[in-house]
Amino acid sequence: MRAALFRPLLPIFAVLVLGACSSTKAPVFPQVTTFPAGSLDSPNSRINHVVLGQATQESDRNEAPLGGGDLLEIHVADVPELKDVKARVTPAGTILLPLVGQLKVEGMTAEELHEKLRTLLGEKYLRDPQVSVSVVEMRSHKVAVMGEVQHPGLFDMNSHMRVADAIGMAGGLKDEASPRVYLLRRLPERSSSAGKEVPPSSASAKSTKTTPLSGLAPGVVEIDLRELLDGKGERGNLLLRPGDIVEVPRAGTVYVGGSVKNPKAVDILGGKMTAQQAIIAAGGPAQIAAMSKVRVYRLLASGQRQEIKLDLSKNNSARIDFPLEKEDVVMVGTSGAMVAWTTVKDLIYPGIMAAWLLGL
Repeated sequence: MRAALFRPLLPIFAVLVLGACSSTKAPVFPQVTTFPAGSLDSPNSRINHVVLGQATQESDRNEAPLGGGDLLEIHVADVPELKDVKARVTPAGTILLPLVGQLKVEGMTAEELHEKLRTLLGEKYLRDPQVSVSVVEMRSHKVAVMGEVQHPGLFDMNSHMRVADAIGMAGGLKDEASPRVYLLRRLPERSSSAGKEVPPSSASAKSTKTTPLSGLAPGVVEIDLRELLDGKGERGNLLLRPGDIVEVPRAGTVYVGGSVKNPKAVDILGGKMTAQQAIIAAGGPAQIAAMSKVRVYRLLASGQRQEIKLDLSKNNSARIDFPLEKEDVVMVGTSGAMVAWTTVKDLIYPGIMAAWLLGL
């Protein structure tokens, strides 16, 4: 029955198709600069050039303050009791050494502990003690880098590590990564009696509150790494604290339909994608496309749908390629009499675009 309903319209569609084919030529569209995966010109590749250049392959553990769980190796020349002694810092921040006894080391750096031991041993045992202190394991000062980086995981931190340093130690951004990253941080507990901040304890970690470092959510800071490229990155390239987490999300997906050769979902690569780049990723404009009739549909935070009209035709000297955001829908219009056929094609095109535009 449905076929019978559409049968009277077939001659009309045939005339429209044949008329358009006989009277139009394949349109010529402007060339667009694209950023293939791994391109040295893509924003993510340029960001990686900065962060990998700044980061050291291994942080200097000896510059970080010592804390509970850290493992130290201490050697004093000509003192058998202190030859290559390994000492684990207790939760109370102390170590126990022969000849020295219990020593509070929490908050010291390895260099400061070195000087402290020289002083103590020099007062009682040796005229000019030769002491070496190295950090074998650093469990108290770790940061995590998660998400779309080359080598996600936990990393030792030093006293001057920043967000970009941590991303560099994780191997840099993947092509699929968003240049907008998030820093997740816990707020130190407050003593209700004295009103002073105290470090969070492991026993109360589950109930630790977070500080509203930005308007996103308590304890979350959004950082745009692209600011590193224009010299503004120091504002957001924050110093890290022990326990910080740097989360690098995927840049997301956009959807391209209408008069393109291969309507589909397109991943945003390199941290940036424009309307023209998305159209090219979908096979480019079809022969019947009208680049002067491009529409971008965007779902706003308020839940409303926004329509942005673009004229990306070669004849438009004032054309501005439009930067897309994840979940945007790009629809390319149709020239001349082919509008009717494109309308039917889009209605029967299976996928997310029809549901999105209808608000389903």
